Amino acid sequence: MSYPTKLLFNKDGVSLSATLLTDSDSPTSNNNIVTDDDEDIEHNGLILTLYLHRHTEKNAINPTIIQLMIQALDVVDSHPLVVNTNNKSLIVTALDDDADSKSGGKFFCNGLDLEWMLRANNNNSSTSNETNSSDVNGGNNATSSPTIDNCPTSKMIQDFNSLILARILTLPFRTIAAINGHCIGAGLFLALACDYRLMRTERGYIQWPEARLGMRMTKGFAELSKAKIDTHRVLREGLLTAKKYTSSEALEGGIIDAQYPIGELYREAFRWAMDGLPESGLSLEYFDPKTYTEMKIEMYTDAYRALRFGSVENLPYSRI
Repeated sequence: MSYPTKLLFNKDGVSLSATLLTDSDSPTSNNNIVTDDDEDIEHNGLILTLYLHRHTEKNAINPTIIQLMIQALDVVDSHPLVVNTNNKSLIVTALDDDADSKSGGKFFCNGLDLEWMLRANNNNSSTSNETNSSDVNGGNNATSSPTIDNCPTSKMIQDFNSLILARILTLPFRTIAAINGHCIGAGLFLALACDYRLMRTERGYIQWPEARLGMRMTKGFAELSKAKIDTHRVLREGLLTAKKYTSSEALEGGIIDAQYPIGELYREAFRWAMDGLPESGLSLEYFDPKTYTEMKIEMYTDAYRALRFGSVENLPYSRI
């Protein structure tokens, strides 16, 4: 069955759509594209899809895509079509730049935007040097310690942790990452924030790249990895060797839940999303979205706290 779909958000390479689950082919004004005039269509639930398609940046995480994702998630929390039903699920995936391509896109998310980080650090360093020179010439010997407010890369990562990952981690409905390309670093953490992960076969890999790049794990990234990967052997191998996991290796290691050919990936993700609908899929008679979120926070307490409230400037000392 072909279900009607409404585009809820679309800006600069991030979009959000809602597929209305109807009992039969409901009439719409434009070939199953729901317009504002069609929003009274009766439906049994929604499958939301968050698409990343900033192709020139390989969907890398930088302040622009973070703000766009925040805007899309705000729509999830506010649009009448979405908030008026508890029976919904969310798929997060990349959208290929060639709509007719059968091979899928190359990148789900290529991690942190290292080029942006380098530019931001260089600009910040130049500004700091000018400020320090001014302070010295003016007779002010006090120097300020680095804080997140004057470190743009730290602020970006903290925004990604607290405003994106913590939010997706605890959404009050099923979330599924349909990994249809390379899933590296921050892209992997985006997928780990989802309840389930499905990956395409034959092409693309998953990687924790920090050891290769000479970067340490932030507390939030580390706790999220530990919360979602239950095998110490896989964590040790993935984090300390920067291994590139194929879909079959990721499935064997418990990083993903299933693998499918690219032509079947979204369809299967849609099926997983339908199966997880609280009312029609799981038959949860007294489902309450507030307690569902609280349940996720209890399941992933350390990861949630580190992502939502932790500072990326904190050194990775063990808790006392």
